[in-house]
Amino acid sequence: MANCVGTNLFRCINRILSVPTVSRVQIKGMSGGATRKFFPHASTYTDRRFLRRAMFYASLTGVPSLAVITYVNVFYGEAELSEIPEGYVPKHWEYYPHPISRFIARYLKASPQQEYEKQAHVMELEHAKSVARKQEREIKRQMRKRGDGDYKFIPIKNSLQVLSNND
Repeated sequence: MANCVGTNLFRCINRILSVPTVSRVQIKGMSGGATRKFFPHASTYTDRRFLRRAMFYASLTGVPSLAVITYVNVFYGEAELSEIPEGYVPKHWEYYPHPISRFIARYLKASPQQEYEKQAHVMELEHAKSVARKQEREIKRQMRKRGDGDYKFIPIKNSLQVLSNND
């Protein structure tokens, strides 16, 4: 592990993570001289490409977010408790002590009142569905009781109309 420095880092990681495989040794004897052995092994191109891209995207998102978090923690810090003026109603995001939590609660998350309204709407829809199912069961029960079926009634004015349509 002492020689795993600099550009050889990927090879060291690959050597640590890879499982040794048993492969056949091909013997090349076409040149007429001594036979040279060819040891086939898997390419490390895709492994290196994946690690390079993973490190790039981690640094692309990690470095700016780390800088913002450090800046907020150093220069702003957490909020301190103070007396609430009389008649003032705090907003829902003002209950969070950390500025980043306040930002998330204010701009990215829905307020508790909005969450309540959404849940009430879902409950109202489910209630309407259950009422509709109940009415449908009652209608089918009445149809079975009276002997009604699934047919259409086509009204006609008189019997002459039937005869004139068949011609």
